[in-house]
Amino acid sequence: MAANPRVLVTTPNGRTGSAAVRELLRHDFPVRALVRKDDARAARLRQAGAEVVVGSLYDWRALREAMRGVQRAYHCPPFDARVLHGAMMVALAAEEAGLEVVALMSGWNPHPTHPSLGQREHWMANNLYRRLHGVDVIHINPGLFAFPYLLGIPAVKHFGQLMLPFGEGRNAPPSNEDIGAVAAHALMKPAPWIGRCLRPMGPELLSGDDIAQILGRVLERPVSYRPVSPRFFSRVAKASGFPTFSIAQ
Repeated sequence: MAANPRVLVTTPNGRTGSAAVRELLRHDFPVRALVRKDDARAARLRQAGAEVVVGSLYDWRALREAMRGVQRAYHCPPFDARVLHGAMMVALAAEEAGLEVVALMSGWNPHPTHPSLGQREHWMANNLYRRLHGVDVIHINPGLFAFPYLLGIPAVKHFGQLMLPFGEGRNAPPSNEDIGAVAAHALMKPAPWIGRCLRPMGPELLSGDDIAQILGRVLERPVSYRPVSPRFFSRVAKASGFPTFSIAQ
C-alpha cells in the first residue's frame, strides 16, 4: 500500500492548526509542523508524532526547507497584520516545491471593499491562490468562530452581561476542532473539493440571547445579552489591552 502524502501545517500551535495536526496524525498521514519556536508546544507536537521544523513564514529559506518532500499543505495565516505577506510567501514556496494542493484558511467575510484591511487582504490572497501554476487550492472559510464569544468571559463572570456589537444577528459558531478537522479531511481526499469554498458551521443558528443562556448554564449564574455599538465595544476592547489590529477585525 502506498504511503499517505506528507502534509505541511503552518501555525500548528494555533486554534485550528493544532486540531488539523491531530486529525491528520489520527488517520496516519505524516505531518510536518512549521513552528516559530522550539518550545514546550513544539515538544507536544513531536510527542504526538509530527515532524517539527523551526522557522518563520516570512523567511524564504525556512519556507523552502519546510516544503521539501511535502505534497500537501494547510496554511492557516497567523492573526496579525502580515496576512497577505505570509500567504504569498507560502504560495510561492508551494508553487516552487510542486505541491499538489493547499488548503487555505481565509477570513470569514473577505471582500474587496470590506472596511477591515485584514479582510481585504484575505480576499486578495484567495484570488491569487487560484492563479497558482500546478497547485490546486481548497478554501476553508468558516463563519465567526465560537471562541470570540469567550473573550469577554471576565465581564460575563463578574457582571453577568455579554456585551457584543452583533445586534440581533445570529450565527452558527463552529469550534476550532471542527474547523481543523474539515481542513484535515479536505487534504486527505482533496479531489471533490478542489477550487471550492468549505464553510464549517456549528449545528444551529444562535442569537446573542442564546449564547448568553449557554454561558449562564456553564458559569451557573444569570447572564444577559447586551447589544452595544461598535464604537463602545472598540473602546472597551482597547482598554482591556487588545491590539488595534485585532479590534479592527
